[in-house]
Amino acid sequence: MVYIRPREATVLSAIRRESHFKRHAKHMHKRFRSWTQKRVRAYRMNLPVVLTADSAAMDGQYIAACCQKAASNRKHDVRLWYGYSRRVREIAPSLNPEQLGYILYGFGKARFLHEGLYRDLVPHISKLLPDFWSHPLMIIAWAFQRVQIKEPELMEKIMDTALSKMDSMRPADIIRISNIYAKMGLKNPSLAQKLSSELIPKWERTFATDFREVISDVSLCQLYDNDAKKYIMERFRRAHPAARPQHYLQAYRCAVALRVLFPDIWEALPAATRAFYVRLSLRRIYQRPRFPSAFHWEVSNDLVKLGVAHRNTFRWGCYWIDIGEVDDRNNCWFVDGPSSFYTSSTEYLEVKKLHHRILSDLGWNVRRVRWYDWLSLGPDEQAKRAFLQRLRSEDAKREIEDTARGLSSSDLKRLLAQVAKRARRERPAPIQFAL
Repeated sequence: MVYIRPREATVLSAIRRESHFKRHAKHMHKRFRSWTQKRVRAYRMNLPVVLTADSAAMDGQYIAACCQKAASNRKHDVRLWYGYSRRVREIAPSLNPEQLGYILYGFGKARFLHEGLYRDLVPHISKLLPDFWSHPLMIIAWAFQRVQIKEPELMEKIMDTALSKMDSMRPADIIRISNIYAKMGLKNPSLAQKLSSELIPKWERTFATDFREVISDVSLCQLYDNDAKKYIMERFRRAHPAARPQHYLQAYRCAVALRVLFPDIWEALPAATRAFYVRLSLRRIYQRPRFPSAFHWEVSNDLVKLGVAHRNTFRWGCYWIDIGEVDDRNNCWFVDGPSSFYTSSTEYLEVKKLHHRILSDLGWNVRRVRWYDWLSLGPDEQAKRAFLQRLRSEDAKREIEDTARGLSSSDLKRLLAQVAKRARRERPAPIQFAL
């Protein structure tokens, strides 16, 4: 039997997918700078390494190559990544920008959440930021956003560094940094005008396959000025043949956000642009299906016992609704687990805040059941039903409010440990076959 190395298997898979696209979509006038090409050809360290070698003996270059290779080959061995994280923290002062970029790419790609590692690397990254070039600078911001660790000071420094090096920044990298800056909930009014004036000339020289990443409802609403908003909406209409379903969905959400929150800008768009987004709202845009979690089913069952008829997990336009009441169709509920918040905090993600505000302006009475409020009630079913009844009797808020002001960091970690313990207990047992 012929042995195929993991990278060779990835290359062969990419070639097959690319040929399939070109064979079946050659009449669709798409510009092919395929994701399969980028996946296997860009930013790879050509250094022979053994992933399972003793991490205590690895230097910066070797462990950087190991992290990149392990992530590219989809290695999800927790012990392996813990060994890498221990060694990275030991040799962090000696790492250079290139090595830090590859290391954080590996941890971010694998979604290995080790909060202490990221926090410990922040001082070393901040010290070396002037020496970072385009791609490693983007990778640093991307890795922190990938695991939802919010470091406002670091993100501000990354954005300032990117603006100071705008001439040497790759368009794809500055686009991603801008999107990440907005998704981290950072708002700097003085930055919006400066950033927009710098980015529009950069976008003019950007191909459609890179420009399609600009379309983001959070960035559009939180980061750019009015001229940049108009340019993005008009340019995407011309560049949309190069878009994928996720870009069409973001464009749909941008149009809804603009129509609801910035009606003057929406009316100022050309009639052909507005008509394009109206037609886009009538298309069927593929989204990955979503299913209720165990936490969701608990809330749903208690609502049933209260006599509240409802639907679970359905699409409404470009948004997902967790629970929608049947009798009063303006009432909806969202069941927010830890992934709806920044890591180890009770602060909502910026995208959750934006969607809450838009749905409220569209007439929904949005109520949210937060995971830490639910766990603090314990196993008492009566207390849980009373909590839902009280929440339903209160007026819905247009903005998300923080209900955990009295929750300490130790309490939050204790509740997170309960969530992890419950997840392990509810994990299905592996299927065993008797021979």
